[in-house]
Amino acid sequence: MDTRGYIQAENEQLHYICYGSGNKLLLAFHGYSNNATLFAPFARYLPGYKVISIDLPHHGQCKWPEQSKLGVADLQGAVHDLMSRFSVEKFSLLGYSLGGRVCLKITELFPQQTEQMVLMAPDGLVFNKLYNFVTANVVGKRLFSSFLKEPSKYMHIIDYAKGRGWISEARYKFGMQYLDSESSRHFLLRVWPCMSLIIPDMPKLRKSIHDFNIPVDIFMGRYDKVIPPEQAHSFKKGLDTVHLHILDKGHRLFDADSIPQITACFH
Repeated sequence: MDTRGYIQAENEQLHYICYGSGNKLLLAFHGYSNNATLFAPFARYLPGYKVISIDLPHHGQCKWPEQSKLGVADLQGAVHDLMSRFSVEKFSLLGYSLGGRVCLKITELFPQQTEQMVLMAPDGLVFNKLYNFVTANVVGKRLFSSFLKEPSKYMHIIDYAKGRGWISEARYKFGMQYLDSESSRHFLLRVWPCMSLIIPDMPKLRKSIHDFNIPVDIFMGRYDKVIPPEQAHSFKKGLDTVHLHILDKGHRLFDADSIPQITACFH
């Protein structure tokens, strides 16, 4: 039976669901527009673990202030709280998409405590110039906010870029699903800025993985147009403990066939 609760992240709190009762701790982070229940099917394959699945800000049952960003200190505080609460000195990580970026940052911050990391179509493997522009640049933030409030004003630009091949058909369709309603646009306007401080410092992260021999398994979809496999191939170069698995899937990698394969990576 799962248990639920809240963990302290500096001045705010994050909601979590605990699946299983094993001795090892596994911290799991879902993707954009998912929630902590995403990892419920994984727990049955991980009897040796307590799977702590965390609702990211503005997702699931997380009570997060509208204008507050998730900062590095918040993430550090949450991890320290969980380690203390469950009396462990080490943990493993499991992340999907946006949650993968969170896992990469935690590994950078806690290399000595990270036993291993398993990622599924993770964001954060390469620097995203567009994301940085709309969340960290003054002009970019204003344009992003204006676009999400009145997208019709900018659709001709997007259609032009799509027509010229600058935006692929797959990415166009993926983006449009988050613009089809006011609530979806408002959600995006809350989440992207909120998560903008959780960006891996790639040189530090790669050094941590190398120096501490952290096992990393990355699962990518062969047909993923959102986070293509090439990003993982680039990340893997020079890191002997990073193992890449390519599945015949798109961005959503996990189902009844793939979950056993993904969870088999955990010791």
